[in-house]
Amino acid sequence: MSFMSASSSSNDSMEIIPEQDLDMEYPTLTPVGRGIKERKGLLSRGKHSIGKIINKAGRLGGFRQKSGHIIDNEIANQIESMSSGFALKVSKGSASNHKLPPMSEPSMLLSEMMRNVLYPSLPVLVQGKNWMLVYSTWRHGVSLSTLYRRSMLCSGDSLLIIGDKKGAVFGGLVEAPLRPIMQRKYQGNKNCFVFTNVAGRPVVYRQTGANNYFTFCSPEYLAMGGGGHFALYLA
Repeated sequence: MSFMSASSSSNDSMEIIPEQDLDMEYPTLTPVGRGIKERKGLLSRGKHSIGKIINKAGRLGGFRQKSGHIIDNEIANQIESMSSGFALKVSKGSASNHKLPPMSEPSMLLSEMMRNVLYPSLPVLVQGKNWMLVYSTWRHGVSLSTLYRRSMLCSGDSLLIIGDKKGAVFGGLVEAPLRPIMQRKYQGNKNCFVFTNVAGRPVVYRQTGANNYFTFCSPEYLAMGGGGHFALYLA
């Protein structure tokens, strides 16, 4: 989801939602605290299926304890490893109630409890900003290139939210726009984190500062983290 000031407005909204027949459903991308801007000349190459992206997503629970990828039968075997890891520290979700800002429309993924857990992990400068839906696979189609293109409508920190048919919700905070490149070059900032409720309770995994391997965008896939395995992989 995107975070925008109350004075900002847009006809677009942002949430990633795969088709109903996919095992991975409803991912969400939300930019934080910046205005909508029209941009052209996107770095994208053809159309890529977010259905495949989501079906190949690495599950987050316990990824620090594994030397390889967290893989089940929904996940592709094309996961790559980077030379260094995305070192994270774990913080268990708190159910404390916060005065949450309004959303542009109800989320199919985020419960109020999950929003309460994620809210204090957001950068201070965007807390209090309205949450705007920018991309939804249900609304905008199942395409990685479309995800990249629509992320350019807003700049700043954004929430990428994914849900599966088993009820798990996971994702991360990314820095938009997401620019696909051919070189192995990470983007993002120290605000980035990943989260999951796969274990039955919300957990946020924050970076420790050991490296700057936050978000990697290629024309073929999007990943967060590195070093033996990704924390999150969409292809």
